[in-house]
Amino acid sequence: MLNKLQKALGAAVVTVLVSIGPSVLAKTILYVPQDNRPVDFAYTVRTAEDAGYTVLTPPEKYLSGSNLHGQPDKLMDWVDEHAGKADAMVLSVDSLVYGGLVDSRKHNLTLDTMKARLTKVEALHSKYKNVPIYVFSTVMRSPWAGGKGVEPDYYLQYGSDMYQLASLQAKMDSENLSPQERSDWFAIMRRVPMEYLQDWYNRRHKNMMINCQLIQDAQKGVFTYYSLGHDDNSVNTQSSLESKYLEMAGDNIPKTAFGSFPGADQLGLLLITRANNDFNNYHPKVTVIYPLGGGEKTVPSYDGQAIGKTIAAHVEAIGGTITDSERPDLVLAVNTPLTTSTSESGNFENFPIMLQSTKDFLQQIEKAVEAGIPVSLVDMAFSNGSDNTLVYGLYQDHMMYRLAAYNGWNTASNSVGYGISQGVLAHYMTDNAHRNMLTTQYLDNWAYQANIRDYIYRMQQKVEAGTVKQYYPTVMGEMQSRTKEQVQRYASTYLDIDPKTVNVTLPWNRLFEVYIDVHDKADVPLEAEVRHHIKSRELKQLENKLKDARKAVEEEKKKNAEAAKNKENEEPVNLETQQQLEQAEAAAQAAYQEALAAQDLNEKEEQAQRNRTWSPQS
Repeated sequence: MLNKLQKALGAAVVTVLVSIGPSVLAKTILYVPQDNRPVDFAYTVRTAEDAGYTVLTPPEKYLSGSNLHGQPDKLMDWVDEHAGKADAMVLSVDSLVYGGLVDSRKHNLTLDTMKARLTKVEALHSKYKNVPIYVFSTVMRSPWAGGKGVEPDYYLQYGSDMYQLASLQAKMDSENLSPQERSDWFAIMRRVPMEYLQDWYNRRHKNMMINCQLIQDAQKGVFTYYSLGHDDNSVNTQSSLESKYLEMAGDNIPKTAFGSFPGADQLGLLLITRANNDFNNYHPKVTVIYPLGGGEKTVPSYDGQAIGKTIAAHVEAIGGTITDSERPDLVLAVNTPLTTSTSESGNFENFPIMLQSTKDFLQQIEKAVEAGIPVSLVDMAFSNGSDNTLVYGLYQDHMMYRLAAYNGWNTASNSVGYGISQGVLAHYMTDNAHRNMLTTQYLDNWAYQANIRDYIYRMQQKVEAGTVKQYYPTVMGEMQSRTKEQVQRYASTYLDIDPKTVNVTLPWNRLFEVYIDVHDKADVPLEAEVRHHIKSRELKQLENKLKDARKAVEEEKKKNAEAAKNKENEEPVNLETQQQLEQAEAAAQAAYQEALAAQDLNEKEEQAQRNRTWSPQS
């Protein structure tokens, strides 16, 4: 892959100046995300706003959120009310038809209702003839197992069976099944209640009909561009089978009008970037480089196809081209593993040991940066988080804030879409906005997803088991506090960022995603200090209780001693009260010691987490 970069640099005029790109005009984009998760909503909107756009978004209460219930009719009413203010519209059809991404997997809508809602989206074309409309939808995912609340309830019990059944069906579409596979097929059919299979396949069929209609709309020019995302699309799944036939239906549509590729959460930002490029008649030239290893042939988890094909489709989606022979507008540096498959970032093997292949890759990146070419780094060696070795290399070489963009989150296609988009839009940002964007990605993708999240999962299990002390009223409140403490520590220790500028929340009350909000002012409480105050207050209260108990025992002892000495006292000495007070003292002592031990255990757990990462540079 080194040859590609050498060719690109060789064709360049030798200059250290950043290439002058198109200038953003003051434009307004109306944006309907597929839900209110940060990657779909807050991060996307902030990136666009930092690039100079005004972004109109619907009231958050209409969006699908942690309650998993969006309001499609109210969203459509809002679009109708505000479309006249927009220079372009970027719309999630999943939100406007079903309510949101998760809603598309669980709804019980009739096909007539779905088509009626889609008709309203289509009507925007005739109502606002001069406003380009970019829409995106998804092929319903078929995961190997279901998460609570994000699939139909029966998927928790039968999800793995349904996944295997769909996998066999996908294989049968292209080749014959073996006798054993046929036996497996019938066994699954006997295990899974027919009503669950009917529910699942009927919903998929209805969703397919909506996507087919959108493809026809793209063919007719109803929309400027339509992106069909394949949500969590592994090889040989029901979603990969459906994607294949939907792509065949759109074969004759120009790639400038229709794209079908893996991923879902990156689509909003990708189409905002396409709108930016259309506004400016800008067709960025992109050079893609890889380290030694799987490279473009890598088939990532959850994507179902080689990453080279996915990247090419994303570049086409923004109106760009891939070049190997001339100076690019953007170098997309894609960190792939040595093999052609990926594993999870939380796995044991994701620890920072510098490899020669990583060093060579980093040298290519630095060479492009030194030549004044923006570099967007897509870190997809692992799924759901960064490659610690790569980030360690960036850290050692003081390269973390010299990149145009960095992305290493969720699926590979998610990172590709964000990486291309933020790499293009970074050109329009102020230095401060650009730095905050990079800080957000490092703290989210690297600090939290690759390192902190696994620790927080363990702490949740220990809190729920009662082996680790909980200091907040709810378990999730405790986990958010611990997460914030760790993220702020990473910000200060490794990024030289004031931790009081970094706020952290768990917006969906789960640990899969986090929201990193980087402030311009140091107005965020330092969570380590907050937790220290809570712990100190608890110890002080227990200490005071112990002192009071001891004092009460001593006073009772004196009283009883005086009574024993006084021969004239007709009442006998009663030790029952003294014994009760001594028991209370013992209980107070035990509670105090237990609190000390709990805090010591917490400190050891936190120290073990700190030891997970490399020592900071002095």
